Amino acid sequence: MSQVELRSLTKHYGRQPALDNVEVSIRDGEFFVIFGRPGAGKSTTLKVIAGIEDPTDGQVVFGDQPMNGIPPQRRNVAMAFESYALYPHISVAANLEFPLKAPGRSIGIDERQRRISEVAELLEITPLLNRRPSQLSGGQRQRVSLGRALVRSGTGVSVTLLDEPIAHLDARLRHWLRGELRHYQQKADTTTVYASPDYVEAFAVADRLMVLIDGRVRQVGTPLEIQTHPADTDVAGMIGDPKMNLLGLDSSGELARQARQHGAHPAAATVGIWPTDAKLDRTQGGIPGTVYVVEPLGEDAIVRVDVPGGRMQIKTSSSQTYRPGEPINVHPAWERAHYFGGDGARIGGGAL
Repeated sequence: MSQVELRSLTKHYGRQPALDNVEVSIRDGEFFVIFGRPGAGKSTTLKVIAGIEDPTDGQVVFGDQPMNGIPPQRRNVAMAFESYALYPHISVAANLEFPLKAPGRSIGIDERQRRISEVAELLEITPLLNRRPSQLSGGQRQRVSLGRALVRSGTGVSVTLLDEPIAHLDARLRHWLRGELRHYQQKADTTTVYASPDYVEAFAVADRLMVLIDGRVRQVGTPLEIQTHPADTDVAGMIGDPKMNLLGLDSSGELARQARQHGAHPAAATVGIWPTDAKLDRTQGGIPGTVYVVEPLGEDAIVRVDVPGGRMQIKTSSSQTYRPGEPINVHPAWERAHYFGGDGARIGGGAL
């Protein structure tokens, strides 16, 4: 295990910056998630940590040892990348065993078989062990690639790098594996850096997250810190399921009037309201709106409502019936509203 530090890390492809002055310290034994949309620089960050890509500027440090210039095979990292990178001419079992037989790793055959069996059971690939990669589906190949990284946990690996390792799996398996991966990482006590564009996945497994947007770090913190105090409107617009409502506050109108009546920051240009922090009813006194669409979700429903300043999503009980086009009033929990300035930066609110 190692603490991993990225110091003023910059990576350009031609004139295009993929990473721009990334500065973060990943703690020893931490499950650290890089969260961002496709193209944000997540995979590039992992490749630079692994030594597959060289930084244009800045440093990668493991513990107290600078890694710049050290090739991937000497960095002692376990990797699972989205491209799978499996050996096509050998079986699944042999692919899983391969990293355990590398020069300098004195792991006996019984221990190798134990690790392969444990990881295969975890990833539900035991029936596939005698097949070759060409005989597998995309989701099965992804699980084998992930298994090849996990099988090395606890063998002195400095850091495990996982690039969207469950993105191509079905919803049931993704949901189950999130918890299993977290448990496996804690049991192996490994430093893990995990890249994901999926809010639910990222926030479910992380000790801490780095929110990356266009190659720049926007916020680093625990899931709770980022959820309750998003740094700006860009971060706020990426988190939540459903996502936070972000509504413009112009100088007039009922939305702005009520926001300021309930303590909005004088410089606030945008208010953020979580879908669970507002109620709908047909009485007067709230923000007037019109039901746009209703999405039933079992016991719950998401009701989208057009209001002055934008369109809101409200999470409510499915026992309440609302019709598209119906006039409705929205009553936000103003004491939990978030406020952002004209530049998008957070300037207040968000009390629990």
